[in-house]
Order: sequence, then structure tokens, then C-alpha cells
Amino acid sequence: MRLLFLGSGAFGLPTLQRLFESYDVCGVVSSEDKPAGRRQKVTPTPIRAWANEHDIEVFATSNVNTKEMISTIDDLEVDVMVVIAFGQKLSEEVIGKRMAINLHASLLPRWRGASPINAAILHGDLETGVSVITLAQRMDAGCVLGRQTTPIGESETAGELHDRLSLLGADLVLCVLAGDQEATEQDESLVTYAPKISRTDAILDLGSDSQVVARTINSFSPWPGCHMEIAGIDCKLLRAVSKKGDGSIGEILADGSIAVGEGSVAVTEIQPAGGKPMSWKVFCNGRSIQTGERCEVRS
Repeated sequence: MRLLFLGSGAFGLPTLQRLFESYDVCGVVSSEDKPAGRRQKVTPTPIRAWANEHDIEVFATSNVNTKEMISTIDDLEVDVMVVIAFGQKLSEEVIGKRMAINLHASLLPRWRGASPINAAILHGDLETGVSVITLAQRMDAGCVLGRQTTPIGESETAGELHDRLSLLGADLVLCVLAGDQEATEQDESLVTYAPKISRTDAILDLGSDSQVVARTINSFSPWPGCHMEIAGIDCKLLRAVSKKGDGSIGEILADGSIAVGEGSVAVTEIQPAGGKPMSWKVFCNGRSIQTGERCEVRS
């Protein structure tokens, strides 16, 4: 079985690694290199970088649906296309008559779209998972070939859940490829959408209840990150849990938590501007943060 892997984001790396060990991966299609980081250095996608290290032929493109790319894929005599975190919609001409599957980081039909991991945490889902689906011309609307569920930890961040789901996804993709899977249509009445996120989505509303504030912090960690000014220092909040404290909104309480609209939030991990991630206790001790000091959110 000759496989073509199409992906750009790190979410697909564990699956590509496992496929490389078990199948004939005849090529990788990935997005073109883009500037990244503060210095805007042109950097290959995680998928392309790994494929280059393992001598897999890589086809970098900003549009997989061109005649040239379709001809290239046809020449590879591909049996199966595996698509994960690719960021480009595949036309029917690209797919052709081949088996084509996609790994998505949610329990479809819940959380179709660009940010399913963030959405699951933000909305207080108790569990999430991964789904392998057939490719369809509507976003994430293909038939489900397999699912794997997992609980979401109380203070689990989007970054941590991303990594866990990527490993679960690798197992599920290999399971689907290894056996005859029955395709199940998604229930359109249960569809929810997770749109692309931006930095403005991570602006905290301290007037909300503690569960909402804590989930917002965890769902946008590590990116784009919720920020708060504490003792005049801009800090990125990396992890938080909801508590039942009581005080004026933004006030640091005796137990170290921060009062919000209803209850309080204990920030357990924080990163001050220009510094490294650290515990709340280390941050407060190093800067003599006192009970009663106030925290503010800057838009």
C-alpha cells in the first residue's frame, strides 16, 4: 500500500512517524515555508522538517489543487491519502478514486473547524477525542470511520491536550488502515463549530464566573495566551483552576487566588514578560506580591 501524507502542523507528526514505520510513504505534501518567530525567520513546517530528515520526498505547495500538483500525485500511483492538519481543502480531482482519510481532533460532529481542542476546553466539555473520517467537500463532514475518546483534565491546557490527542490519533489512523471499518454518517443536528482563533479571543473578562475564567486561561495556553498585569508586570497565564474565593474583582486573596465575578481563580503557572514559566508561588515570592494587590486585564 502506497501512502501519501498531506499535513503541515505538528499534530500530524506522531501519525507520520508511525506510518513511516509500517507503510510505504511515497511522499509528503506540506505547505510552503513561512516566516515564524519574532525574527520572522523562514521556517519549514514541522511535517516538512521531519520528512526531510528521513529522506521522504516532500512537495511544498500553497495550493494542492493545481494541475501540476494533481499530475504529480497521479504519477506517484498513490493508494491512500492521509490528511492531518493540512490547512488546505482538497478538490475531488485531487482525491480521485483513492481512499482518502482525515484525522480530526474532536468527537465529530461536535467541534468541526479550525480550533476543536480549544473549543472543547473553553466550553467545559468533560471529554473529547479524535475522529478519522472520509474526505468530503464540506468542512469535516465526511463519514466517521473510527473514534477514540479521552477525558479532559480539570486544569489541562490546550497544548497538553493537543499532544495527547496527536498520540491517540496515530493509534486510531493505523487501526482504521488495518481493518475494514464501517462508515457512519454524522448527525447534522449535533454539529457545532470551532472557528479560527485570534489573540483577541484570549482577552479575559474577570467579571465572569471562576469556571469560565479558568477554562479561558487553559483553552488558550500556550497560544495565544491570556495576559494580565500583576504588580505592574505583564504576565501570560498558563494554567488555572476555579475556586470559591470571595473578593473585589481582580483582588489577590489570602490564599493567592484572584477574585473574579463569581468565585476566584488560582493561577498555578505563569510566565512574566521576558521570563520563563514558573509556579504562582515562585512568581509571588520573587516579587513580594501581597494579599490585596489588584490585577488588571489590558485589551
